[in-house]
Amino acid sequence: MKAIMYHYVRSFDESYPNFRFLDFNNFQKQLDYFENEFGIVTRADWEDFALRGETSGGSNEVILTFDDAMSCHYEFVFRELKKRRLCGIFYVPTRPYTDEKMLDVHRIHLLCGRFEGRKLLEICNALITEEMIPFQKREEFKNRTYTRQSNYEGVSEFKRLLNYFVDESHKADVIDEISNILDFDEYDTSFYVSEQDLKKMSQEGMIMGSHTVNHPVMSKLDPSSQKSEISLSFDFLESICGTTHRTYCHPYGGFHSFDDHTVELLNEHNVAYSFNVESRDITAEDVKSNRQHLPRYDCNQFRFGSAS
Repeated sequence: MKAIMYHYVRSFDESYPNFRFLDFNNFQKQLDYFENEFGIVTRADWEDFALRGETSGGSNEVILTFDDAMSCHYEFVFRELKKRRLCGIFYVPTRPYTDEKMLDVHRIHLLCGRFEGRKLLEICNALITEEMIPFQKREEFKNRTYTRQSNYEGVSEFKRLLNYFVDESHKADVIDEISNILDFDEYDTSFYVSEQDLKKMSQEGMIMGSHTVNHPVMSKLDPSSQKSEISLSFDFLESICGTTHRTYCHPYGGFHSFDDHTVELLNEHNVAYSFNVESRDITAEDVKSNRQHLPRYDCNQFRFGSAS
């Protein structure tokens, strides 16, 4: 089984000339390709495989996954899947709904979409002090982040600095300062799928999963903070969508982004399976022994999946 990861699926917005996304037309072409080349698994067959280890369809079929619950997932993705009678798994970070605030990770994306990476990095470096970056010497953060992304100059360094090296207690303040310097304030929770539309997607056959509350790098957090990220996100999701089973997706992904505490907590919270980012197929052995970090490909590794 092949799990495919998507983030932004949308059309070009001239207000954000540097924004990286999968064009909707290419998304449609990629779905055609997957259907013809591998087949796209039904929800029933996926649940047989992921929950019970049974394979009733083709072993090379595709399961589609979408991270971050952005509005384009309703406007473009859900409508296309519904038209094709396909199922997708949508992973939802819950703070935009409970606190009505945009996540830091997406504020960073908007800055990168509007401004040049070199300028953002220059401003960021001028604002950050040594005590703000306790994780700067973690080799896995230096060497294993943004390796598959094709970004403009300075963007990967800017994102790595804020998402991985800066302590969470300083991150929002630094983004605020950068935004003030650039006179940028286009932060709005309409960026996300509405609560009503999340419920509709669930009712019409999509699988809804947890992507934590705040979308942090979980391996940077202590076990108590990790527990809150997991438990509170499921509390919210189940209050509006209900659930047939619990599923989770590691924010950012990669084995550097979570730790043994994360896996223990997912098991304690009766999570049936979780997705990591690892470029290989899911095997029956993964479902048996590695169910809290199932491998998943980025869509850009397949035909028609390159970012625009």
